[in-house]
Amino acid sequence: MIYDELSHIGRYRGLYPNLDVLIDWLANKSAEELAALPLGRNEIAGDDVYANVMEATTRKPEDAHHETHRDYMDVQIDLIGREAFKTAAGATTLVQTYDEAGDFELVDAERSLDGNLDEGHFAIFVVGEPHMPTLEFPGDGPQQVKKVCFKVRA
Repeated sequence: MIYDELSHIGRYRGLYPNLDVLIDWLANKSAEELAALPLGRNEIAGDDVYANVMEATTRKPEDAHHETHRDYMDVQIDLIGREAFKTAAGATTLVQTYDEAGDFELVDAERSLDGNLDEGHFAIFVVGEPHMPTLEFPGDGPQQVKKVCFKVRA
């Protein structure tokens, strides 16, 4: 996992070629342009890089599982609202087998690291890294968020 301020995303240039495509695309977008992206899939570079914009209600960790991906890493940014997330730190137990069409499987983890995603920050969850997004921000309770999950082929 990489967690940083969105203004620093250029520091991660060179890690993955398709991440560089996203970094270049983001360099040409204002916060207002990102917030105006329509819900659903937004093309950036075909199937290699695209934005999945969604609205969701944050949830309690006990109501969720960690997800992992084999083909795409997630770069997540909250456009409206804020959320917490977890990444697995330790052994995992399979909950739902891999869904090739959706590029995900679900696992539970015996331990995890906690983080907060709010305005001006991003999180990158690399391929194979169990993560649990869209959790209640500490003290907020369930809240609506509009977020973008950039899918970046590894």
